[in-house]
Amino acid sequence: MNLMMLGCSDMKSPPQPLPPGYEPVFELSASEGVFAYSRISPDGRFLAYASEPRSGGGSRVINVVDLTDRRVVFSESGIDAYWSNDGARMIYLSFSGNRSRVSIRHHATGAITRDVAPDSLGDYYSWGIRDGRDLILTIRSRYYFLNGDQAELPAGVVPPCAGIGTGERPLLSKDGRRATTFVGNVLVIRSVTDCSFILNTGVPAAKADFSFDGRYVAFHAPKPDNSGFEIQVIDIDRRTIRTVTNLPGSSFFPSWTQDGRLSFRYDSNGFRGFLFVDSILDLPEEPLPTSTVTSGPAPRWEQVFPNTPRPATPLTLVLVWGPWSAHAPDALAHAQRAREMFAAENLPVELLTATDPGSREEDVAALIARHNVKLPRITLAKDQFVATGAHNQNPTVLLFEGDALVDRRLGAQTTAELLAWVRQRGVN
Repeated sequence: MNLMMLGCSDMKSPPQPLPPGYEPVFELSASEGVFAYSRISPDGRFLAYASEPRSGGGSRVINVVDLTDRRVVFSESGIDAYWSNDGARMIYLSFSGNRSRVSIRHHATGAITRDVAPDSLGDYYSWGIRDGRDLILTIRSRYYFLNGDQAELPAGVVPPCAGIGTGERPLLSKDGRRATTFVGNVLVIRSVTDCSFILNTGVPAAKADFSFDGRYVAFHAPKPDNSGFEIQVIDIDRRTIRTVTNLPGSSFFPSWTQDGRLSFRYDSNGFRGFLFVDSILDLPEEPLPTSTVTSGPAPRWEQVFPNTPRPATPLTLVLVWGPWSAHAPDALAHAQRAREMFAAENLPVELLTATDPGSREEDVAALIARHNVKLPRITLAKDQFVATGAHNQNPTVLLFEGDALVDRRLGAQTTAELLAWVRQRGVN
């Protein structure tokens, strides 16, 4: 497998060489974390990611890096940058001016349009061109066309379909006609405005991004032994799947270039940063799983946490997290405050934490110490990681009623959201 480097001859080499076929293009500093995903420009030259201090307590800053010389050519407080199909513009949620504003930056001139759309429509943007018009899709399954740099309102809503509902955390195809979304524990590919196309892949996955021709979808998924994550690619036409990465560390958040390469984030003992890989279609492919059941019976407490007796409280919340996620410190801080409030109000709710099986113990211990986390931690069974749904979003919160897993919430939850959630279950 050949791999193209983009002007990185002057880069610092990682302490431990990567296997053949993978090359680093940008290394993170030891003190730097990444908030959620990164996105590569269509031509593969510019990397956009939201940086934040690993120690927590700092702001999230979108950095756009020119990979030819590793210069940061743009920085602004914000998250969730996504490139237009031609790479000329970038949409993101800006925190400039101490408020959240949907913004579009013109890459050539640096000009920025503010208040593109109401931020209440959602972030986690993706961008396509449908019938010659720019289309934006958000995490809340809301979409809007752009007139220049302004949203045409009212926004549309991705409709529910029989057997899958609407799905969660969608990302748009480049032609604006399909979206990847998540139903239960698996990846589903569907039409955006109707139910004319639905492919339930049967694959547990996260952060699924379309290739420019719309035929392939790349995502990260748990390794077979749950020791971390790997990048996989689905061929929609042939209904096959390829495993792209074969690395000792964890690979996350793949992003396609126009010429068919993948950029992705990689965390290992020797290197933390971003890699490029190409010749993906030379890799062997296998048929998609024959089963497309979105989820089986919910696992019981004793299956998920076999080494921990179930708490005596009627309700138990378990925050499943990993230190590789920049969302984890926020989620832990809010969970800790919620646990204190449960106790202060004498609510019959326990709140515990567990880490994903692929996380390194030294990284977990370091984050717990750095953020002074006092929450009790229990051990999650490796073979139940996918069943919890926590492979899709780090962190995830599980809600048990007695022995039964009755609900889950993907993503970091605030203290208020946790309190409202348990009260919805009749706890007062």
